Amino acid sequence: MNKLFVAVLASIAVFTLPVTGAIAAVSSANVALTSNYVFRGLTQTDDGAAIQGGYDIKQSKDDIGWYAGVFASNVDNNIGDGLEIDLYAGWRGAFGKQTNLAYDVGAIYYSYTDSNFSPDVTEVYAGVNYETAYLKIFFGDTSGGGSHNYIDIGASFVVLKDIDLDLHYGRYSSTNTDYNDLKAALNMDIKGYDLSLGITYEDQAPKDEVEFFVTVAKEFDF
Repeated sequence: MNKLFVAVLASIAVFTLPVTGAIAAVSSANVALTSNYVFRGLTQTDDGAAIQGGYDIKQSKDDIGWYAGVFASNVDNNIGDGLEIDLYAGWRGAFGKQTNLAYDVGAIYYSYTDSNFSPDVTEVYAGVNYETAYLKIFFGDTSGGGSHNYIDIGASFVVLKDIDLDLHYGRYSSTNTDYNDLKAALNMDIKGYDLSLGITYEDQAPKDEVEFFVTVAKEFDF
């Protein structure tokens, strides 16, 4: 899988070389404070707070073409703690010039400073979206062995001015475990800050869990 990740990055680089000379890339940075870092229904901070940040660069403001970025967050469980650092890159395109149906393909590398928390993980993904609804499938391998896949389905709805409701369903499958997760989050813009109030549910054995989180984030365009 690591070779596949490198191949995806190389392919994106080949496609972007002709366009970067003619089109200036768009970049932004972000920082966030969350009461609970929840990923695919599971807390990554033992129900504790997390400070997160990232940097993104893409070909155009309309989200067509190549993109890449990095994300970092503190993580913690009852075995290990440290930092999670993710690297990702991909390509977004549309099925025709006059359509809201688009696609997204790429790869993510999840790296952890403490292997006791988690081995490193590599995923490739492909998805389609229509306006604010999407379907995305991930295929992953861990550095310690084992593979998995994850199905991500979601949509966003305008509730009030500057307030959106995001709904999500996920299905994780591997040789050792299978579970479903659900998430609902209200997102609102308050004086240039993004506030998110969310609740998630996952049915992984041995017990079902409900997680709550409050996140405040700020994005900086360059």
